[in-house]
Amino acid sequence: MAIPPVESFARMWVYTEIYAEAAERGYSEYLALSKSINEFTDVEYDEQLELYKHNRLVAGMQTIVFSAMCFEAAIYDFAAIHLGDNYVRKHIDKLDVISKWILVLRFVADVEIPKDQAPYCTFKNLITYRNRLVHAKSEKFNIEQEERLREKMSKRNQEYERNVHNAIRALILMSLYLDNTLDGYVNPLPSYNGQNAPMRRYYPVLKEVIDECQKIISPLVSE
Repeated sequence: MAIPPVESFARMWVYTEIYAEAAERGYSEYLALSKSINEFTDVEYDEQLELYKHNRLVAGMQTIVFSAMCFEAAIYDFAAIHLGDNYVRKHIDKLDVISKWILVLRFVADVEIPKDQAPYCTFKNLITYRNRLVHAKSEKFNIEQEERLREKMSKRNQEYERNVHNAIRALILMSLYLDNTLDGYVNPLPSYNGQNAPMRRYYPVLKEVIDECQKIISPLVSE
């Protein structure tokens, strides 16, 4: 099947930026709520505290799910622009999102994402954990194993927190990496580089995270 040449980058119903903003908003709220929760000390139950915890759970899920959706939308748009909608529907769209990123970037731009480096690792962890959330299964509650359940819940909460932080970093790390490796191609992800997208606005709390991610990316792209 012949791949048509790119005639236009214009497309309708492109939600990549919207999904990124939803993830950024979720993460901003997650950090703010975490700060409010930490201000409570030695409180076993407080209605306001429980509300903060509930809202933080929602904000964390928003961060994870919308970060993953941003990756999904971005690679579809990038593939459809360069390979054509018909080709993507027939040969690409049924693949899992990680395979899409690996194959499309290699096929279109001759870019191989190193699997032992932060952009790929955080991205893979994001998709793995998102899938667990999307296909979550309940478990039987046994009050006789209360201590064991407390330990299990504590571990799950810690894992959840790590994955919220990982989700937004996956988006930023991959975007910064592609800014430096997609020579001659437009980065399909929203940019977190002020020089490339001076008009793009994001939540102020992300600046520290972006600076952290830039320090990780710099040695990778300068090798």
